[in-house]
Amino acid sequence: MKNIPILETFSNESLEFLKLAGKQKNEDWLSKNDVKYQRLIRAPLLALAESVSYELTTDARGYHFPLRGIGRIRKPVNKVEHGGAHFKDWVSYIATRPSKNRFEKNPLLFFGLLPNDPQWNGVVVAGGLYMTSSLQARRVRHAIADDSGPFKELFRDRAFKKRFKHGFEPMMKAQRCPRGFDADHPDIEWIKLKTFFVCKKLTTEEFSSQSLAQNLADDFRQLLRLNELLQKAVNGSW
Repeated sequence: MKNIPILETFSNESLEFLKLAGKQKNEDWLSKNDVKYQRLIRAPLLALAESVSYELTTDARGYHFPLRGIGRIRKPVNKVEHGGAHFKDWVSYIATRPSKNRFEKNPLLFFGLLPNDPQWNGVVVAGGLYMTSSLQARRVRHAIADDSGPFKELFRDRAFKKRFKHGFEPMMKAQRCPRGFDADHPDIEWIKLKTFFVCKKLTTEEFSSQSLAQNLADDFRQLLRLNELLQKAVNGSW
């Protein structure tokens, strides 16, 4: 597979630009700083998206890799609070299979610059089910309760573990055992989860590298394996 180099790269300056953008209450600020915005945010994100889309043409069949509207940080007018900032302090790139149900999202592939996120505070790669409906959560929980082996096998797999060292992120979890499940189940901590995704933070060296596009494509290939398991669970084909 070809490694398509990106012409612009992210840097810590990209993160600082987003932090600054999130404080701006003057709606003309972006037009005055457009050169920096294009260089630090939009150009590298668009090049990254194009490269990853090309790399995963065969592996991620059915996934939509958007190329329009990449890197927008201006908030819609109805999202600007009175006296608040006109711009977001983050950008992300998401690829997923289109959902037939507007209330449910399919497992996704995620790349984000989140400099002010209280947990990640940087550049993040993630995949899986982040926003689950109650039906999706119940089906994944039942899949885990019936046979968590496929998930455990994936998380132990050398290629997967090389890129994502931990299992499901325990960020959102029910305090009590969900109704209909055994509180003494050996995988009860997974069954309590409200979201089913894995995540990692990139170092400055990693996200500012000319190899970011190739590395992200390889990350996404591993995340596709997780997404397929989750898709089987939510489809009831476990």
